[in-house]
Amino acid sequence: MRILDRYLLNRFMYALLYCLSLFFVLFIVIDIFNNLDEFLKSGVNLRIVITYYLYSIPSIFIQVVPVAVLVSILYVLGTLNRHNEITAMKASGVSAFHILAPYLFMGAVISFGIFLVSEKVVPKTSIMSTSIMEGLIEKGKKNLSERSIKNVTLFSKGSRMVYAREFELSTDTLYDVVLLDDDSHHLVQTKITAKKAFYKENRWHLVEAIRFQMNRRGELSGDPQFFNSLVVNLEAQPSDFLRESSQIETMSTKQLDEYMRHLKRVSKKLAEKLLVDFHYKIAFPFVSFVVILIGAPLAMRTERGGALRGIGTSVGIVMLYYGINSLCLAFGKGGYLPPIFSAWFSNLFFAIIGLYLINNSK
Repeated sequence: MRILDRYLLNRFMYALLYCLSLFFVLFIVIDIFNNLDEFLKSGVNLRIVITYYLYSIPSIFIQVVPVAVLVSILYVLGTLNRHNEITAMKASGVSAFHILAPYLFMGAVISFGIFLVSEKVVPKTSIMSTSIMEGLIEKGKKNLSERSIKNVTLFSKGSRMVYAREFELSTDTLYDVVLLDDDSHHLVQTKITAKKAFYKENRWHLVEAIRFQMNRRGELSGDPQFFNSLVVNLEAQPSDFLRESSQIETMSTKQLDEYMRHLKRVSKKLAEKLLVDFHYKIAFPFVSFVVILIGAPLAMRTERGGALRGIGTSVGIVMLYYGINSLCLAFGKGGYLPPIFSAWFSNLFFAIIGLYLINNSK
């Protein structure tokens, strides 16, 4: 690596670490104030609050990195402009592309890093932070072992769907359970409701269960059957409910893909909406790279007033990026755009603009 490249990268990395630290603190402080009423009302102790935010760090990280990257690249290139260092580089025969190459390389590295974090770390930590918020803070419980997750759904092997209002992690217990068995035409044959279900000796035991038989019109057929205790043949373990909780942020792309395949048996339309989220989970990490492609060539303009105009224009374009991206995702979930197109359009469109700006930098 050239000395110039190391110099440019060091300036950028110092600025990026500073911005990340600042945005982390701001994000957490704002979130604390937003949830302050909930913390005080529940009387939750400080240890649980700290644990909640520790598990929230990876989720916060992938949200603030694109903004931190933008501010860092604008600050570094603005400083270089102010001290005429970019002019000196160009006078020495260094092209605009070679000046930006270290930043583009780092943007690609950061994007792949965000993708790995969102795939390997965020699903696990999101489950933990969600269970602490829903099972402890909102209920005012004091023990971390009493964590729970609300509204879990599982599509088990065969044609069975299981829904529970709450899943208590420490006891592997489901509350307010609904089991639906479908036939080959995706029509509900049997519906079972239960007050709770617990996992014991590799089997699920339902408490205060009611079984309903359904006809092809979805109406009750015959009298319901009541059971104080009922053992069901459910090919699922507690970890499956934890892994396939109904929140998209708790799933990796592989888990989401599997979840969608099961969901197609129940609702093809909902599965198609989730396909947009699937592609966006892959596309989102590369926002940091696109941000550099757009912002860097504008911020490094050296003509009079060019730096300020470049910074203002780049911020405006990034805001436009998020606006167009939101519209594309909405149209994709509404069925007006193909899922992969709606998820990737903003990245590809603004990447082309960025490459054009770099190619025309003087």
